[in-house]
Amino acid sequence: MQKRKLSIFCLGFVLILGMGAIVSAQIPPPPVNQFIGIYDTYWSNLATVDCLGCHVSDEALVLRHHALITSKNMQCLDCHVLIADGSGGFVFQDFRTCSGCHTTTPHHTTTAAQQKNCKACHGSLVDNPNDGHYIPTYPMSSVTPLKDGRSVVDPATGETIIVQGCEACHQPDPTAINPVTNRALPIASTYNTHHREGLDCMICHPNPHGVPLDIRVCESCHGIKSLHNIQKNSPATANLGTIVPGQEDLGWGHIGNNWDCNGCHWSWVGNSATSMSTATVPIINNQSNYFLSSGKESLLTINGVSFTNSSSDGNITYNPVVVVSNGTLSHTLQPFSTTESEIKVVIPSLEVGNYDLRVMKEDMQSNIAKLTIVPPVAVKSAVLAKNKSVTITGSGFGVAPATDYTSGLGVFVDATAAKIVSWSNTKIVATSPVFAAGKPVTVKTVYGKYSINMSIAAKKTR
Repeated sequence: MQKRKLSIFCLGFVLILGMGAIVSAQIPPPPVNQFIGIYDTYWSNLATVDCLGCHVSDEALVLRHHALITSKNMQCLDCHVLIADGSGGFVFQDFRTCSGCHTTTPHHTTTAAQQKNCKACHGSLVDNPNDGHYIPTYPMSSVTPLKDGRSVVDPATGETIIVQGCEACHQPDPTAINPVTNRALPIASTYNTHHREGLDCMICHPNPHGVPLDIRVCESCHGIKSLHNIQKNSPATANLGTIVPGQEDLGWGHIGNNWDCNGCHWSWVGNSATSMSTATVPIINNQSNYFLSSGKESLLTINGVSFTNSSSDGNITYNPVVVVSNGTLSHTLQPFSTTESEIKVVIPSLEVGNYDLRVMKEDMQSNIAKLTIVPPVAVKSAVLAKNKSVTITGSGFGVAPATDYTSGLGVFVDATAAKIVSWSNTKIVATSPVFAAGKPVTVKTVYGKYSINMSIAAKKTR
């Protein structure tokens, strides 16, 4: 038996980010705990509240979509679709429900996915097909993982269990509860998640129909290195707060415990060797901010899983860097504070737009996260003239609100909207009969809102 890094070879989408407390964990699996990656379910099962598990908040999504106005030259009505209300007016088509626009899963329809760049979103949890990563060519042995697994009788319980394959842990559970939302959300089988979520069939079926798959085909996406570096910190008392491969409690990843190895390579009652001395895959769970102001440095706190780890012998510690990029510019940032589950880093002054955010550790990269840089909304003055017009000066006002429908943007006194005379990024002129000196006026833009008290224009002196 070759003493490679042995662990559970769990095929499939490896599971949702940093989910929950110990009380929500199924120890031991199956079904596998939804701790790392994307929840193993169907797109059709997801509600908006589930999408926010990764996409975080309505406010963050609003600003991310509004940034497309500048970066992609989109217009408001590209997303906010007007439909007739039957009485000569219009109402908005629902834009708060994700599936209203994303009628099919967007995850495998992106340019990166079509180009089989799986790591663009999943990071080092998976490999890209045909990227040259190591796939064994030696003959399969009695401890080589099988595509699905095999059934044996557990001598400890007398129950039939699945061993030596993905299904040792990755099994469906129609009664599963999402521990983040506390909502019923079934866990699907790896067969169904691979066949129902828009994957290119040729990735898994490169040969003519009728030719059975074996584990070497599975390894085209789930290679030895990617699978043998997936681990969440467990409540093991000997190394709390630190991931030490081979010294974690069972059931928290692929390489934490001898039990983890057995599920894929032999059985839950056998024995196997663990040799692990590289960086584990970092996973981003959430951030302290999802949008920051342009033109200044900002502190960002990132929470997640496996940001640091030690080698199995304890001689090496693997620490992360943070990479922020927009496709043109890339910044590699050194955190000033790091734990296994938290990174604090200073984000430099960046231009307005959407950015990809990743944590890198050696050659291991995290899943993709997003950071939106918005222009700061600032009002310097709001000067009221005799004709009930107010001139507002400042910055970050963005594009003018639409005049042919109510967008919720503009200039307001309490709930009363003013008439916009002119609007630029630095100056707004508006009129309203309710304008009065000393009253607060609020500017609502796509990037935020700002209030200031109106003042009377100073009299000119000779």
